[in-house]
Amino acid sequence: MNQVVDQKLRIRPRFKEEIQIEPTQIKEKMKAALSKNKASCHGKIVQNHVILSIPPDQQHYWSPQLSLEFEEKDSGTIIRGLYGPKPAVWTMFVFFYSAIGFFTLMGLIFGLSQMMLKMNPYALWSVPLGGFLILGLFIISKIGQGLSQNQMHQLKAFIDEALNHDQESLDL
Repeated sequence: MNQVVDQKLRIRPRFKEEIQIEPTQIKEKMKAALSKNKASCHGKIVQNHVILSIPPDQQHYWSPQLSLEFEEKDSGTIIRGLYGPKPAVWTMFVFFYSAIGFFTLMGLIFGLSQMMLKMNPYALWSVPLGGFLILGLFIISKIGQGLSQNQMHQLKAFIDEALNHDQESLDL
């Protein structure tokens, strides 16, 4: 997990692992682990897709969720996973990035128009301002990812326990 979670510029770390267990066995093991009273995660299983999240009493704004997909192969199963924030948090960041990008582009167009008309191009200030705002959002997302690091490890430990793997055998 450290190779994926600790990568410095990844906002939504992904992984891909191949294990020697059939998808149906993986789903059964996950269902059994999720049904325990003291399970460290909550989850939903739909066909070959699992979404794991932190229990509500342990969640905070930056709590991650882990989305897993199982693909059957001749030698077992390929597990593809994606760590990410809750959908509402991810949507909010996409909205802010898009809005800042849009207003920066409009400021750039307006500022260039002002320059061509030999006017004071004060609207060009939107370009560095937009850059700083986008950089600020990126830094905030990295801080949030850092705050969720322990919970990402908790999700990883749950998978290891559910699939009866030791820490080194399934390096998510």
